Amino acid sequence: MKIESLSYVSIETTDLQEWDDYAKNVVGLMKNESLSDDHNLYLRMDEKAFRFHIQTGGSKKFIAAGLNIRGKEEFEVAKNELTSANIEFADFSDELIAARCVENGITLKDPAGNALEISYGGADADEPFLSPQDIKGFITKGLGFGHVVFAAPDLEVAHSFYIDTLGFGDSDYMNFPMGPAPDAPEVKLHFMHCDNPRHHTVALYESPIPPSGLIHTMVEVNNVDEVGHGLDRAMQNNVHISSSLGRHSNDMMVSFYMQTPSGFDLEFGYDGWQVDWETFTKQESKIPSFWGHAFSPPES
Repeated sequence: MKIESLSYVSIETTDLQEWDDYAKNVVGLMKNESLSDDHNLYLRMDEKAFRFHIQTGGSKKFIAAGLNIRGKEEFEVAKNELTSANIEFADFSDELIAARCVENGITLKDPAGNALEISYGGADADEPFLSPQDIKGFITKGLGFGHVVFAAPDLEVAHSFYIDTLGFGDSDYMNFPMGPAPDAPEVKLHFMHCDNPRHHTVALYESPIPPSGLIHTMVEVNNVDEVGHGLDRAMQNNVHISSSLGRHSNDMMVSFYMQTPSGFDLEFGYDGWQVDWETFTKQESKIPSFWGHAFSPPES
């Protein structure tokens, strides 16, 4: 099958206003007023009806990542391939179709238990995108939302699922020691692309599933000044900065990481590598960043 892009993320929270404030005052996302209500917050970053759907519930956590497929024909092919591979999935209910603003979709889980939704026909909004922080658009055209990084306790089994079943391609394998000690354990990640030029749309990190359900997701802006302004807003609003500004070694992204109200991180970046896959050779990286990205976990 051919997954085109990451189309949205679905999130649960116990405090919808906390997410509303964070999206408006820090990230610069636009609220879709016509879709949002007392229990649902729909957030825009481009022409699409939404890219973040936050709903109220009993916890603060990631729910699912939406993957876009081109159309009905490709969607039916994907369902047949999953059936042939003995992968369990469930059709969207009418309520979920309405909630995700798509023509149709299915839900499934990867081998690590990470929830995925494959759909087509995502709706556009009726109004132009206008950031409350005057961000001149997010980088999504032809690339989708951004990327997600999942935890996978059995890294190779999960990796094979994305490559062999969902049709992703390998971008990079990264491993490096966690600290300077000679016996420091290695950090291992697989980065994978789908049918667009973004360096990676899904990455897998060898670790237990975190309480938040997600390692991080990423949004991309147009220039480094917008990254700097985003960092300023995060600090002014007392948002935990999970990683200092830096440039990654594999996708070349200049970014910082901050904690979201649901516990996982949001990478806020610029200058991600858009790859010509016809001439690309899989990378093997030994360092996560050329400079910066000093990680700082929140105090427990």
